Amino acid sequence: MNCSSHVSKPEISVMMSCYNGSRWLREAIDSVLAQTYENFEFILVDNGSTDDTWNIIQSYRDKDKRIVAISKKNTLLPDSLNVGIVQAKGEWIARLDADDLCEPTRLEEQINFVRKHPEVVLLGTGFIEIDEQGQVIKKHLYPSKHSVLVQHLEHLQSFFPHSSAFYRLDTVRLIGGYNLHFRMAQDWQLWSELALRGKVMCLPKYLVHIRKHPDQLSSENKGKSVNHEAMAVVVCRFLRKAGRKDPSVDASAKKWILFLNWIEKRMEELDVFEKRKAWADARAKYFATKNRLNGAIRFGTHLLQSGYISVLVWEKFFGSSLPQRLMREWIIANK
Repeated sequence: MNCSSHVSKPEISVMMSCYNGSRWLREAIDSVLAQTYENFEFILVDNGSTDDTWNIIQSYRDKDKRIVAISKKNTLLPDSLNVGIVQAKGEWIARLDADDLCEPTRLEEQINFVRKHPEVVLLGTGFIEIDEQGQVIKKHLYPSKHSVLVQHLEHLQSFFPHSSAFYRLDTVRLIGGYNLHFRMAQDWQLWSELALRGKVMCLPKYLVHIRKHPDQLSSENKGKSVNHEAMAVVVCRFLRKAGRKDPSVDASAKKWILFLNWIEKRMEELDVFEKRKAWADARAKYFATKNRLNGAIRFGTHLLQSGYISVLVWEKFFGSSLPQRLMREWIIANK
């Protein structure tokens, strides 16, 4: 692993893991370097890219002393983020993906908020959803209060994006960083852990731009894995609250695989993946249509034809009670 560092005492460590991200990487980096708050280091982890990513990172490192450039072999995202956490010198980590953007005041507004609220360990923001060309698709805000955000976690409702996350470094290190059991829902697992150790809050401001593009929506297996792991995260959370062992931290590797396989089987039996696929396919039809009105019509039509529109709309607004059901079933099956 190749690593270089120039900043001695930053208050914030901005952290980005990049894999073949050259298409939008410069724009993402520029948005960080243009921040109104300047006492930060910028950790850029090249996760074994085969395109021009590392050359781009090196070119920026040579021009800005705040950049920490790390080159490593390709592993999964949670491992690469943990590499960045080990190297970080700031009190806070600010996450950003290589295809997303920060508003110029993002770091300033987040650091000012946590200074006034020392009980906060994780702070998110709203976001502006953009397309491949950077055009605005939609704006998203989230609940601000800890209690409501925890409800969203526990009912698998929408949550602020990983690229808006601003979390306390020492608390994350105490947890052990991202749990490597989770390949796709590592952010949900970390948020669940942080919510047990302090307050989770969200600024009602659009401080990041999240880019949506077909590559994110084209993999059926990827979508299935995200839903599968997110369900496992929440079931584990409810098991812990019930005083039972959390298989993601307390069980053997064999027991963990058994647990994951059981979760997947029950989700298949209850048509959860089919419902989520219907939603993902409808979104793909929306993003594939340049005219947003036509896209919305295709989105709604696909959901109607799927037969799942009522349950999907219900869960969108009120969340899912399935994690609690699966928690009870797991306890009964393992008496």
